[in-house]
Amino acid sequence: MHKLFSTLIPCLIVLLSLLSCSKTDTESYCPTWRGFTYKTGSYPNYVQHAGYISGRPIELASGDSVHITAHQETRGRLINATDYYWTVCYDTLDTKDNDDPTDDIIVHVKDSYRQHTNYDGYVDGADDPVGRLLIPANAIHTSQKAGNKPDTITFVARYMYSGHGVIYETGNIVENTSFNGRIVPQSNSIDGGAAGNILFNVSD
Repeated sequence: MHKLFSTLIPCLIVLLSLLSCSKTDTESYCPTWRGFTYKTGSYPNYVQHAGYISGRPIELASGDSVHITAHQETRGRLINATDYYWTVCYDTLDTKDNDDPTDDIIVHVKDSYRQHTNYDGYVDGADDPVGRLLIPANAIHTSQKAGNKPDTITFVARYMYSGHGVIYETGNIVENTSFNGRIVPQSNSIDGGAAGNILFNVSD
């Protein structure tokens, strides 16, 4: 009998410890977001720009080096592999024949790159992601395009969960005077992500 109790007691302790664990101990969820801030130029001479401007596109110059930060409102939890994708879309003029401007055609360009990290696994894995993008010198100025249509920088995040994912019922969007653009989280039971964009005009 004593031997039976000595075997059962450790099993009961393990069972009770498992039952006492909250289900949230295994729940994964992706970050929620505030929005974007941006600066131009090169280190250490960055120029930090003002935030949200009445919903209008931000102003960038052709040839600008742009550093855009996607700011998290709340950090994610139990996340492994993480990919961030940044894409800048703009128009250029293809001058096939410099002597005949009627041969010039507008070319829509998408420059993209991917950042890979491990959200929980690296010391800086959960830091706010930063995209480093270039507006080429030959980008067409917004004022020269039909309808003065602005260009776009897009941000996409993809997270692989290490626990059971929490599904957001609605997207979290925070807009105030400090941040540009909109970033909306996406989530299901095995992975999560986010998508957002910021509009810009190309000027001198």
